[in-house]
Amino acid sequence: MPALVMENIIKSLDFRSVLTLRQVCRDFLNFIDRLNDSKLPDSGFSKIGIRLNKDICLKIEDQDCRQHHFIYSESDNSRSYNGKTTTLENLNVMDVAVRDLELILKFQKSTLNCSNFDLNDFQHSKESPFSVELNNMFRKINRKIKTKDLVIISDSQFGFMSILPFSDPETLEFIDLHPTDHEMQIEMDEIVKTEQWRKAKKIHCIFYALNMTVEDICHLSGFGGTMPSISFRDLDFLRKTFITNSNFEYSEFAVRDFEKIEGISDTWGPAFHSEYWSYWYFRIKDSNEKILGLKSQENIYLFQNIELNDVPNGAAVQDYNKN
Repeated sequence: MPALVMENIIKSLDFRSVLTLRQVCRDFLNFIDRLNDSKLPDSGFSKIGIRLNKDICLKIEDQDCRQHHFIYSESDNSRSYNGKTTTLENLNVMDVAVRDLELILKFQKSTLNCSNFDLNDFQHSKESPFSVELNNMFRKINRKIKTKDLVIISDSQFGFMSILPFSDPETLEFIDLHPTDHEMQIEMDEIVKTEQWRKAKKIHCIFYALNMTVEDICHLSGFGGTMPSISFRDLDFLRKTFITNSNFEYSEFAVRDFEKIEGISDTWGPAFHSEYWSYWYFRIKDSNEKILGLKSQENIYLFQNIELNDVPNGAAVQDYNKN
């Protein structure tokens, strides 16, 4: 069959039909795999998730909220799709799982709402085999994951970096980095330099982020995380940045090495106290209704953009250019 005819047939099919055609014979498989991405149909998925545990689980959800589950079992050397199991014979389970994910991403043209990668590499070495396989696959296909939200569960900077740089910074809005143990310390020096980090709107990293400074988070409209320590200079830098950022919403972080910070009241004035919390309020530049609030309790600090009406009676509101 002429190549042009085959291309026109494939363009008129949906994603699942092309995958079925790909399994008919090796000629069809090779033809489809060599096709330019622009000649393939859009899979139209809204969510993709992959989880490494005893088995490898791949879950995709389409725009009609229908879910499709792939389970790759090393013990049975099999792949199960929505309950239908196929023996993989001499094929490597991890290779098949990564290849299926590659095909799904190859067909994905619209922007995903969420992509979730649970690498579960706590029991593995710094560079776990699965993270390495994913990293190699993304380099091979040489394309970015178009997704709004990106969730990565890993216990190493390498695990996070095996996924993060391959997401499209132009579509990425929210980055959620999770360890399996929230008490872990993870280096951040490579992560904070990525274009994805710099262009994201909101980021959560719920672990002790080493080598991450307040300058690395001040551009974000929303942040949640844990830092080894914080100084008054850091807090005042964030205050001065947030009162001039019209897109700022919140920034909350806990501090591991807590020591009472001296000089806050001397510079910002006395705090407003309510129960166990201390509060300070500052006017936001060029706004009569918006206020920057900071609430703190021992090792927890929360900057938040609030309405003027939400400031409690008796609390002082400092001018935005307060030194």
